[in-house]
Amino acid sequence: MVNYGAEAQPLLPNKSQITPLPKAQLAVVLLVRLAEPIAYTQIFPYINAMVEELGIAEPKRVGFYSGIIDSLFAMVQLCTIGYWGGLSDRIGRKPVILIGLSGVSVATLCFGLSHTLWQMLLSRALGGALCGNVAVIYCVISDITDETNQSKAFPLMEVIWYIGAIIGPFLGGMLSHPAKRYPELFGNIPLLQNRPFFLPCLVSVLITVTAILVAAFLMTETLPPQDRVNQMEQATSNGAPSPTDGVVQDALVQPIPSVQNTLFSRLTDPAARYIVIMGFCTQVIDIGFDAVFILWSYTPLTLGGLQREPSEIGAVIGVVGLLGIASTIVIFPYFHAWFKSAPLLAAGLATYGALYAMVPLVGFVIREALPKAGQQERAPPLGKLWGFVLCILLIHRFAAMSFTAYMLVVTESMPDSRSAGALFGLAAAANCLGEGTAPALVSSLFALSIDKHLLGGNLVWVVMIGVSILGAWFARFGLERSAHA
Repeated sequence: MVNYGAEAQPLLPNKSQITPLPKAQLAVVLLVRLAEPIAYTQIFPYINAMVEELGIAEPKRVGFYSGIIDSLFAMVQLCTIGYWGGLSDRIGRKPVILIGLSGVSVATLCFGLSHTLWQMLLSRALGGALCGNVAVIYCVISDITDETNQSKAFPLMEVIWYIGAIIGPFLGGMLSHPAKRYPELFGNIPLLQNRPFFLPCLVSVLITVTAILVAAFLMTETLPPQDRVNQMEQATSNGAPSPTDGVVQDALVQPIPSVQNTLFSRLTDPAARYIVIMGFCTQVIDIGFDAVFILWSYTPLTLGGLQREPSEIGAVIGVVGLLGIASTIVIFPYFHAWFKSAPLLAAGLATYGALYAMVPLVGFVIREALPKAGQQERAPPLGKLWGFVLCILLIHRFAAMSFTAYMLVVTESMPDSRSAGALFGLAAAANCLGEGTAPALVSSLFALSIDKHLLGGNLVWVVMIGVSILGAWFARFGLERSAHA
């Protein structure tokens, strides 16, 4: 695809000249972005315990329901995120971001107060419907950077995600059941006794409200006024007269398509279709591993898991976040310079195949090394056996670079800045479809494998190894085929 935004640049740019990053505005954008991964990941340590304690499911069927709850956010977001991305091309990035953050606040608060399955589902659906920030914030990064510094700016989005993935699970693991865990502070508060998972949600909401204030007062709109289309300008582009000043009138010489037309017309481009398919595959493999790893960590030893407490799971996820920050800042730029975007994406997905094979092997070694424990008994500490889990997490850090590589593939396929919202909207919609499908699919497959003892309880790992191999092949050769389509 041709980058028409480069028309005003010299035909032979000086590659040694790298545009400095706009540090102040970038810092504000990243701070605003931090709220969403905290709100999203803070449920991970306790979601399985919440499903079991509310009497929704027995231990071996917890994966069915926790997967559905986890997936619903992304599945509903899938239906709206393309609209939010396209809308940001019309009214600007900042208003859409403020709407999204407000939606996250309300939905997170409602989730913490949930006491039934339908309340949990409704809260997750509300958050998914109102939040389209991931696509819009990528648009903002694209707006304030160029091809000389995007490989430095886009990985920072992953760094922020990992920081959120440290803070969120820490909050969820340490603040769930506060009346029991910290009786001196919270033991006499009826709300926290009756709603043991409300406090981490409340703290997450306070962080999101802070992000709203930062966005409202410190964030600068990055979409130029001449590139926006309000309702009056849209009417003019369709032939209706309206009084506009000279600048806007010049911008309307060529009509700007509506949100729907801009969004779905991109699918006529084979490279855009590759982006959609690849985004779905990447998220199914990536998010699928995150979901099944957490479920595997919580599942009793007798059913093939590690039988860890929510606080331990939160600590493990925090370690993943720390490793993610280090790998994204230090390692990713070198791997990207060596592999480039599409090959690095393929290599990361292939590594996921190896990870899916390692998990049951590590689980077998740990179960053989530990004394036997019943489902209702407290599992023995892992001790030095945590080293095997750490090996999985270290390899996972290379595999997780696939998402950053994918977003760079999207950026490299962008024809011009005016379609950034639409293209990132399509990419985010594909991500949401994968993100929504993966937890329910993989968690349900995990539960089914255990419940029916399919392939000795290992069917889920075999299936996901095959999916990872197919995803890696498509990542490596799909873009080349689409370019010649």
